[in-house]
Amino acid sequence: MARRALLGIDLGTSGVKATLLGVDGTTLGEGDAAYPVHTRRPGWAETDPREWWRAVVRAVRAGVERSGPVEVAAIGLDGQMHGLVLVEEDATPVRPAILWADQRADTVMARWRGLAALEQDRLANPLVPGMTGPLLSWVAEHEPAALRRARWALLPKDWIRLRMTGAVGTDPSDASATLLWDMPTGTWSPAAVALTGAPSALLPPVLASDRIAGGLGGPAAEDLGLVRGTPVAGGAGDTPAALLATGLEKGQAQITVGSGAQIVMPVTSPLPVPALHVYRTAERTGWYRMAAVHNAGIALEWMRNLLGAQWDEVYAALDRGEPGAHGVTFVPHLTGERTPVLDPSATAALSGLRLSTDRATLLRAAVEGVAFSVRHAADALPDGLPPQVRLAGGGSRSPAFRRLLADVLGVGLRPIRLRSASALGAALLAARAVAVPEPAVAPREEPVITPGPNVAAYAEAYERYLSRIRSDPRP
Repeated sequence: MARRALLGIDLGTSGVKATLLGVDGTTLGEGDAAYPVHTRRPGWAETDPREWWRAVVRAVRAGVERSGPVEVAAIGLDGQMHGLVLVEEDATPVRPAILWADQRADTVMARWRGLAALEQDRLANPLVPGMTGPLLSWVAEHEPAALRRARWALLPKDWIRLRMTGAVGTDPSDASATLLWDMPTGTWSPAAVALTGAPSALLPPVLASDRIAGGLGGPAAEDLGLVRGTPVAGGAGDTPAALLATGLEKGQAQITVGSGAQIVMPVTSPLPVPALHVYRTAERTGWYRMAAVHNAGIALEWMRNLLGAQWDEVYAALDRGEPGAHGVTFVPHLTGERTPVLDPSATAALSGLRLSTDRATLLRAAVEGVAFSVRHAADALPDGLPPQVRLAGGGSRSPAFRRLLADVLGVGLRPIRLRSASALGAALLAARAVAVPEPAVAPREEPVITPGPNVAAYAEAYERYLSRIRSDPRP
């Protein structure tokens, strides 16, 4: 007998996950598939949306196969935020999707910086080139033929929904992360849209994340092996979908460490704070504030490959030597940096090297540098971190790294584990859309890691890290 299930699809930067969630909260099956990020030029990041669709099909079919017979009651979507997908009326892409990590629109950011202060405040976000508005402006300037072909300017997960249902739209959580959204009114900003040089008619209508956006069309249903007409919810960005699953509440903070790192706190108003992002949640109301770090796991992976080290060697280096890596300091800005640096051209640095510096010291400096970059972002929070913070993400599983981060931040860390949180959040939105009782999904909490005896030593090393950033000789 087929079990009733909710399907959550999480469209990430380099791969997609599909989760079949039983109405009782049990994960019935999962599937995943990867796709490439293309860098045709330095600073560019693109993917052909058709590669996304092929991966979605593989992931969904794998999840259904592992779950056994299921009746999918509804589908929810979430996806990588920011970026730009230009498509024709029938969802055909007119060019590859430009992703959040793309820096080409830095050349047009002067337009946004020229906005009146009041209009900038209404956008409530740092001016980042990988957001939809600046990317649309770049295309209007450099690829006018592509813009003329386009009917819609979409976010990544919204293209998947269009491909599934033929219905066009986005949701408030993704719209609020475009630099085109008037946060106080919850509408597209005429002043910001005018900066793009593109017709305002390219922007999609906005619907609630938990509202039915359309039904699964015949060709898409055939591709996915699902029933035609299955309801598809509006969906959300990947971070707000994950927060829906982990249940982060007002007064709490959560640090997620993966390729990058994010510090997230729910807030009651979208007041702008320098260097911090504020976006809508996946709920009908509410916002969250986020400090975003580009270089966490991606920087450790770079150093690991450079030195030919295994992952266990990377974290084992924290058990050798003294805090501060014998004066060696690593600034991990390999891909520019966001909070609080806000400089896409920022570069990494390794300083304090001596003839006695060995491989283990370099590895330790790399891990410490990532922890320092997280603290640097946390220092931008207007009220700082609460005494205890939730810790999530695959990059936070090392006990040694957890101890280091607790010492560097000077707060207790409560690790939480929830597999595929964004996909689960998408499945919860699907449940709400069709009024199915929301399955109970809760993260597993682990014992709190409290700051240890190395707090003072790491505070000294952190000041050295800040000094290295302040003394950056770049113009």
